[in-house]
Amino acid sequence: MGLTAVVNTSIWFPSPSESRHRPNRIFCGSNSPSSLVRIFCGSNSPSSLSVSSKSNEALNVMISGAPASGKGTQCQLITAKYGLVHIAAGDLLRAEIATASPIGNRAKQYMEKGLLVPDEIVVEMVKERLLKPDSQQHGWLLDGYPRSLSQATALNSFSFRPHIFLLLDVSEHVLVDRVVGRRLDPLTGNIYHLKYSPPETQEIAARLTQRFDDSEEKVKLRLKTHHQNVDSVLSIYKDITVKINGNLSKDQVFAQIDTALTTLIHQRNPASGSLTP
Repeated sequence: MGLTAVVNTSIWFPSPSESRHRPNRIFCGSNSPSSLVRIFCGSNSPSSLSVSSKSNEALNVMISGAPASGKGTQCQLITAKYGLVHIAAGDLLRAEIATASPIGNRAKQYMEKGLLVPDEIVVEMVKERLLKPDSQQHGWLLDGYPRSLSQATALNSFSFRPHIFLLLDVSEHVLVDRVVGRRLDPLTGNIYHLKYSPPETQEIAARLTQRFDDSEEKVKLRLKTHHQNVDSVLSIYKDITVKINGNLSKDQVFAQIDTALTTLIHQRNPASGSLTP
């Protein structure tokens, strides 16, 4: 997927305190205020966004976020508005195993031994899904994948490269608070949060359980691993990465994502007045 046209622009997504004092603006060039979340284009910028001028090419997006960053919610909102094919490696793996496909059977052999499924198996599953007609026609949203440099390199070798890499940036104390307060209703499978989404009745509250790894200590270990993996992946996608302030409400977070995607779409097809690819 050649990225042919280069656009020099940057977008600022203000925090709540900044938005009270400063108007929404678009800055261009390397002299933009350092406190802003920016999209830069060009080889000398810290985060270049090179976009194709082919107006008939489907939009391809990758999104990454730590546990409890709200990534699942944002994927639902993105696919609902933009019609992208949502692809999550975990879902693919479960589906392949459930259908007893050759690749699913290979993966199951490792899982039954308590081993991680090798990268080459997962990459092959993702590759096959990205090649399906709906992904090619409507564009794709790759959710939480790749998670390592080797996975990203493998996708690049198959010429699967997104037009934009969305990174949900959430403060560690917010992530810990979200995870530690999370509870599961074993009867319905619904997820609650003691602070942000409490159960409707005392009866439900009495039966809620907490995952064994939703303790503060376990969460911080998972976050450390996540950040190490993301840093390595970003070395591949740093020129198309857009950081999203994920500390805000889900609607405010999606507004940032929506602005980034809409801007990208219009850069790729300036003549179009549509907000969808």
